Amino acid sequence: MGMDPQKLRRLTPLITADGERRLASMRQDIHAPKWNSEAGDMLTAPDIDTLKVFRDKMENRRTQKPGEGPPNSILAFVREYRHRSLYFMERTHEGMDLSRDWALIGLSSREDIATRPETMIPLDMDLERMVVYRTAGSTGHSLYVPNDPVAVACYQPMLDFALARHGVASPAAFGGTACFLVGAQARTVTYPTVLSWWDGAGFAKINLNPDQWPGDDSARRYFEKFAPAILTGDPISFSRLAHSGIETRPTALVTTAVAMSDGLRKSLSERFRCPVIDWYSLTETGPIGYACPVSDGYHVLAHDIYVEAVDEDGAPVGPGERGEIAITGGRNPFLPLLRYRTGDWGAMDYSPCQCGDPAPRITMLEGRRPVMFKRADGSVVNPVDISSALRPFSIVQTQFEQGRDLRCRLVIRPHFAGWQAREEDIRRAIGEVMGDGLSLEVEFDPTLGDRAEGKVISYKSDFLLED
Repeated sequence: MGMDPQKLRRLTPLITADGERRLASMRQDIHAPKWNSEAGDMLTAPDIDTLKVFRDKMENRRTQKPGEGPPNSILAFVREYRHRSLYFMERTHEGMDLSRDWALIGLSSREDIATRPETMIPLDMDLERMVVYRTAGSTGHSLYVPNDPVAVACYQPMLDFALARHGVASPAAFGGTACFLVGAQARTVTYPTVLSWWDGAGFAKINLNPDQWPGDDSARRYFEKFAPAILTGDPISFSRLAHSGIETRPTALVTTAVAMSDGLRKSLSERFRCPVIDWYSLTETGPIGYACPVSDGYHVLAHDIYVEAVDEDGAPVGPGERGEIAITGGRNPFLPLLRYRTGDWGAMDYSPCQCGDPAPRITMLEGRRPVMFKRADGSVVNPVDISSALRPFSIVQTQFEQGRDLRCRLVIRPHFAGWQAREEDIRRAIGEVMGDGLSLEVEFDPTLGDRAEGKVISYKSDFLLED
């Protein structure tokens, strides 16, 4: 069944007749997944012009020197938003020397987005084009993040840049289907669309869960027919795809959400005969960096963010010193960031890189490793499914652990002081995902994440993806 024409034009204003035919083919194919949603890029012709300006600036403004602090463009960004955002007003004041007193500006975190989003959205924003994304929850309890169609579409020129640095052409060059975003979850949003920046090429968010396909061989046939130029997804999903029997030949795999081990990267590269490119990104920040094709670390991608490594007190650490990665700036007008703690740790390297990209690198990145859990029957559970099970509850942060004996422990930081759901409700929600026969300890801790021993690792498992 096709999409209502008026809705199609609202979701994808720049769609062409060829794009309509491509989308109809992807949506209505006999082997198509059981789509459960509809989406589009919502871009207009002026938006494409804005993206071109963004691309040109990204490609030409790629330097940042050590010890200089935030560049003038970032200082101007903060000055602008301290008149428009309550959050910025709280942390800065008129007459404050931002360059001199930068380290005195308090850090922000995902808790601010979870509990006080109204203070972060600028007071004068027109909300008509706002879209709200829910983080997948692959590394912690999911968040609702306000965003903008142009900011979301900036992913595509940034992907083009990262692919080119690895010798891979833009997906737009191939026509047809640009990209499949691959998931392997019990439930997730799935849809096909076409992308205006990539000249109307196809895109689909799919789920490898066999229950989401019309037949046993449907996923293989769908991949074969639409042959996406690139695949994006997390290491767990790519590992599932590698063992699925599906034959596909993308020009690149781009990993998202969590870091990948060298062994798994090599295995996937051999299996799919293409480069595997690590992509450092958060829903809250947008893309931060891409893995250097020559040296260790991740080159900072965009010109409109300032990346720093800070100590526990929020003071910037020196080049090569390990600290928590914090982000200021960005292109999301609904969520301007001010020293936003990512929860990941690394060091900033400003030395010249052999690859030729003058942008600084984030090295020694202690990001979010791929984690999987196991049911009593040995089947695998994606952490995203744990997050989905806990989504109905008023939770700021969680920590879920499983040992080799299959015993599980869940620590919850509630959204409101004194809030405590009935433990049997929590157990029931987890049991629906993890199955019967597992031991589960549940603990409520309102100080989770506040202690000085370091960041909370939301998911821990004694089972390895490479097992």
